[in-house]
Amino acid sequence: MAGITDVAVRALIAKAKRTGTPETKTDGSIPGLTLTVSKTGLASWVLRYYAVGGKRKEITIGQYPAWGANAARAEASELRRGVDQGKDVATEKQMERLEIASKLTVDDLAAAYFEKAEKVLHRHTLNQRKSVHARYVSPLMGSFPADKVEPKHVVEAVKRGLEGGKTIPRCVLLHITQLFHHAVGNAICSSNPCRDVMESAVTGTPTAPKQRIALNAIELAAFLRTLKTIPRPYALAIRLMLLTGVRVGTLTEAKISEFDLDGAMWRIPHERRKNRRFTEGPFVITLPRVAVDWVRELIQLADGNEYLLPVEARRQTDNRNPLSKRTTIGGWLDKMHATGGGAWRRITPHDTRSTCKTCLKDLKFADCVRDRYLDHALTGMDKVYDKAEQLEDHKIAAHAWLAFMDSCETGKEAEKLIKLASAA
Repeated sequence: MAGITDVAVRALIAKAKRTGTPETKTDGSIPGLTLTVSKTGLASWVLRYYAVGGKRKEITIGQYPAWGANAARAEASELRRGVDQGKDVATEKQMERLEIASKLTVDDLAAAYFEKAEKVLHRHTLNQRKSVHARYVSPLMGSFPADKVEPKHVVEAVKRGLEGGKTIPRCVLLHITQLFHHAVGNAICSSNPCRDVMESAVTGTPTAPKQRIALNAIELAAFLRTLKTIPRPYALAIRLMLLTGVRVGTLTEAKISEFDLDGAMWRIPHERRKNRRFTEGPFVITLPRVAVDWVRELIQLADGNEYLLPVEARRQTDNRNPLSKRTTIGGWLDKMHATGGGAWRRITPHDTRSTCKTCLKDLKFADCVRDRYLDHALTGMDKVYDKAEQLEDHKIAAHAWLAFMDSCETGKEAEKLIKLASAA
């Protein structure tokens, strides 16, 4: 019986696409050689056979057109001879793949992991993980076979992380743990060498994480007045961060195209949202009129750049480095504090976010409104089922928070507090 020709393969693919149903056709010249075509037109050659014991099995040869009819037939003929000799060719092929996988180095493993992680991790987080791997993991064990890594190697990498600062050992351990979760999940390793490694056992009790600071009304009044002493772009950027509660990276990476000034909206693309797992589409922020004016002024100051806060390119490269802008904003906050006479506690860029959320609570907004205002992940089943944007609630909260900041800056809020204190 004549085998399937390439012309017949293309015809079967066209039929599957036209009808939207899978198609199957046996070759005829080689027992068990079969062409399968999915409803989308993906064609694959498989060899079906009965292993010792009568169990029906199949092995995939390859996809068309990489494997033409003649090439598939030649490979099937070779596999068929193995079957006739009593071999379980599918099992042998699987074992060969596992053998190849077991020869992967830690750097090979990292490359595969990063390719997958690009789809789920924020760009900043992904770049941080790559940096940790390049500095603390690859020099120590990058050339090791992945399945030969032991807890002692992990411990040494975590210790090396101390060279980078007190938070780096935790980042190193987290990164290696994720690498080997990927390895175990893909049958590259049988267990995770990080399973019993604890950061505190390696580096001692870690320093307590920095507590977030939320400025109170008195502190906020002095802080907002001092904003007038720093360069205008940074003053506007900090005001925008306080009002919207966005993370500093969200602002420094913002493109002008994200702002709809006529509609008074800022649409942060989904790929730049930290809260992506249970969300879809952009995070929409409603902007009060004065905030729209701030953005318009920043656009003018950007002088034609596509980013709201342009940065100078690194020497000998055109690559944008938004980290420099984040550092600069933090630097101006430090300079403001140094010249502010101790009128407020020293804050970091992220503390503008905690100030925003705390003040919204003081303004009696419900937790669910505050969580959505800052695009925090919801809890329980709400994170799965609750998809409401609540733009009207966001708008009301934004105007109330802006009015509170204005009241602080003009001194009216302080007058209220003084009257309350004297009445008590």
